[in-house]
Amino acid sequence: MLRIFKDTHIDFVGARRKAYIISGTLLLIGIISLIAHHGLNYGIDFTGGSLIQFHFNKSINTEEVRSVVADAGYGNAVIQRFGKSNDYAIKIINKTKAVEDTTGPEIVEAYVEPNPTNGESHIIVHVRAYDKKSIVSNIQYSLIPFNKAKEEDIISVQPSDMYDSELEDGVFSLRTLGMKQGEVKTIYLRAIDSNGNTGTSDSIQFKISATGQKTSIANIRSEIKKNINITKSNNEIKKSDGEILKAAFEKKYGAGIVRIDREDMVGPKISKELQFKAVWVVLLGILMMLIYVSFRFSFRFGVAAIIALFHDILITVGLISMFNIEVNTETIAALLTLIGYSINDSIVVSDRIRENIKKLRKENFVTIVNKGINETLSRTIITSFTTFIVLFVLSLIGGPVIRGFSNTLIFGVIIGTYSSIFVVAPIVVEWELAKPSRNLKIK
Repeated sequence: MLRIFKDTHIDFVGARRKAYIISGTLLLIGIISLIAHHGLNYGIDFTGGSLIQFHFNKSINTEEVRSVVADAGYGNAVIQRFGKSNDYAIKIINKTKAVEDTTGPEIVEAYVEPNPTNGESHIIVHVRAYDKKSIVSNIQYSLIPFNKAKEEDIISVQPSDMYDSELEDGVFSLRTLGMKQGEVKTIYLRAIDSNGNTGTSDSIQFKISATGQKTSIANIRSEIKKNINITKSNNEIKKSDGEILKAAFEKKYGAGIVRIDREDMVGPKISKELQFKAVWVVLLGILMMLIYVSFRFSFRFGVAAIIALFHDILITVGLISMFNIEVNTETIAALLTLIGYSINDSIVVSDRIRENIKKLRKENFVTIVNKGINETLSRTIITSFTTFIVLFVLSLIGGPVIRGFSNTLIFGVIIGTYSSIFVVAPIVVEWELAKPSRNLKIK
C-alpha cells in the first residue's frame, strides 16, 4: 500500500491539549456565527415556500429573469437554469414568521356535468378549493352529510394536477345508474389543508332525468332548493407565486412567452415537521453508530467515537452557518453521509489500536495509541485526500443544487479526518488515565 508518511513517530496523544483548544475555538466560532446569522440559512424544505419551474419560448438570460423576478417583489428568490437553455427553476423562500393557521380551505367552485343528467350513466363533478394560509392537501365528497357519514361514505378526490398549492382543482365521476328519474341528489363537499384543518362543508345538487327530457334551468332552480353550482368571487383568491411571476414575464415580453411546468409549495407546518424529522434522523444515525462501535470494540471507544461524531457535526454546522450555505434535505443527506464517513475513519484507527494492544502487551497504553495512529496515518490522509478531490470537483462544476451537498461534505471530511486522529483516541487515553481498565499498562 502507498504510504505518504513512512515510519512516523508523531506524539499525537501528547498534542491532544492543543487539539482540544483548536476544537474549542472552531466550536466557539460556529456558535458566534449562528448567533450573528440568527440561526441557519434554511431552504424551502424547512421554512416553507415555493419552487417554480418555467419554460420560455425564446432565449432569456439569467440576469433578465432575475430583474423581472426582483421587480415583482421577490428579490431574495434563488434563480437557477436547468435542463434546456430556456428552462429556469425559481425558489421563493418564506422569510416572514408563519401565522398560526386554524381554519380549513373553502369550496369556491363546484358544478355537475350534465345537470340534469339527461339519461347519462355517470356525471362529472368539478370542484375547486382554496385556502388563504396553507396548501390544500385533500378534497372530499359524500352523498351523506359529513356529520352523519361513516368513514367508508367519505371519498377523497384525486387532484387534477400533481402539484400542491393553495388553490386545488378536483374532478370525479359519479355513477347515476339505479337513481330514480326526477330525483334530486345532493353532493356534500369539503377540503382539508396541509395542517390538518378541515374547512366548512358545502353542497351542490343535481337532478336525474331521462334521455331527451327537456328541463329548463328555471325549472331546475324551482325544484332544487340548494345550489345547482357554487361560484364564489375570485377577488378573495390570492394568486400563486407562479401566476404572479408568469404575469410579470408576460407584461415585459408579451403574452404566451412563458409557461409554468411545475409549482410546488411547502407549508409552514410541513417544514416544521421536516426540521423535527431531520434532527431525529441525525440523532438516530449517531445512536446506531454507538451501538455498532461498542459491540465491535469497547464501550469506551464507542463513547469516544460518538463524541467525535458530535464534534464533527457541530463544527460542520458552524461552518455551514459561517459560509451561509442553504440548509435543505440535501444538506441533511450530507450530514448523514458525514456520520458514516467519520465513523469509518475512527474504526480504522481504533481497529489498529486494538490489534496493537494484543501484540504489544508490555508497552504502555499511550505508546500503543500513538503507534496505532501513526501506522494508519497514510491510509487516513490518502482516503481523505481522494474524497476531497472528488467533492471539490463536484463543488466547482456541479451547479447550485449539488454545491451545498458537496461543500458540506468537504467541511465534514476535513473535520472528520482531524477528529479521527486528535479526538477519538485521545479521549480514550484521558478515560484510561482517569480510570484504568484491567490488563492495560497505563504508564
